Amino acid sequence: MKGILVLILAAAVGYISYEYGYPALASYVKFEKHKKDIIVAPAPKPVEKKDVAVVMAPKPVEEAPKPAMEPPKPTPVPTPMPEVRKPVVDPNAFVAPVLPSLEERTQNWAVLPKTAFPRPVIMKKDLTLSMKMGGNTASTKVKAGGQMVAVGQDGPNIFVAPTETSPMRGTVALDDTNLKEILTAGYENWKVLYVASLKKAHEFKLAAADRAKSAPAGNAKAAAGNDKPVKDKDGTYPLLVASMKSGQVTEIKPDTIKEWSEPTLEEGIWKVNVKYETMTMFGKFDTEAQAQIKNGVVEKWIYTGSGEVVP
Repeated sequence: MKGILVLILAAAVGYISYEYGYPALASYVKFEKHKKDIIVAPAPKPVEKKDVAVVMAPKPVEEAPKPAMEPPKPTPVPTPMPEVRKPVVDPNAFVAPVLPSLEERTQNWAVLPKTAFPRPVIMKKDLTLSMKMGGNTASTKVKAGGQMVAVGQDGPNIFVAPTETSPMRGTVALDDTNLKEILTAGYENWKVLYVASLKKAHEFKLAAADRAKSAPAGNAKAAAGNDKPVKDKDGTYPLLVASMKSGQVTEIKPDTIKEWSEPTLEEGIWKVNVKYETMTMFGKFDTEAQAQIKNGVVEKWIYTGSGEVVP
């Protein structure tokens, strides 16, 4: 039994050696006979190349970098403005007029008013005055600081003389005297007084209106036999015009009056205010005066600002 098993085992070993070990040994000693036929697969047919259109993929468009988003700024809250209240304008308040400068009035010193002469002035430069007397010539010298009298104007120059009536005269530049300083100081002082007089005239008018309202009965009684001045069709008062023409007042002329007020009765006296144009040393300005009338007669004319009698 053991012998059979040994034979079977030896056959198995021999088979395995023949199948696996012998081919390797035969290949090593190049023994061709025992090589197994190797089936070589046929070479694949060459694939016919076809032209293929190659489409290039578009390059990606580079996007511009987006700006960094700033955080939203807080909306400023406006500070509430305090309520501005317009000042209450008093309809009866006095409004001072705007007066022109002296340069404007004199056209930059080219036209001085006639009332500026004669006027004493101080010379700023030496001056020689001369006068012909027949065949002879008389002359005199005035040094800077000396006093002369300005008697007239000749364009940018002025005439000066030793006295107002002296026939000896000379021509000097306006800037060679102190006439500008004199006129400027006088004008500034006059403006203050003029505005003050207008303010007083305004207050005078308001006070007169109040008095007329507060005492109508007394006025009516006082008006007995005292007729109200009659106004003409052209707005003038014949009684007042006759007073001017008779010479009772010389500063006021009918053709210079710009405005005539309505008559008011106070303590038996009719009062009529007139606004007129008057000539001063600084030019023409508006002034106000009042005619006071009783029993058909103009008793007097006064300035409404100062109360002084108008010449």
